Amino acid sequence: MICMGYASLTPEQVKQIKNCEEDLGVTILAYAKPVYSKLREDDLKRIQDLEKDLGLSLVAYEV
Repeated sequence: MICMGYASLTPEQVKQIKNCEEDLGVTILAYAKPVYSKLREDDLKRIQDLEKDLGLSLVAYEV
């Protein structure tokens, strides 16, 4: 299975996220922004049918 990678952050960005975590009392994970696949209509239909069969939401990303 392919997963999104964690984002590369500058020290200032890490500081901003840590401050937000402390303020909100949560843990935040930063992932690299994915690129969604451009699917043909029949490929999209296949994924939608699989979603219905599995009872899941699926997302197609470029790799």
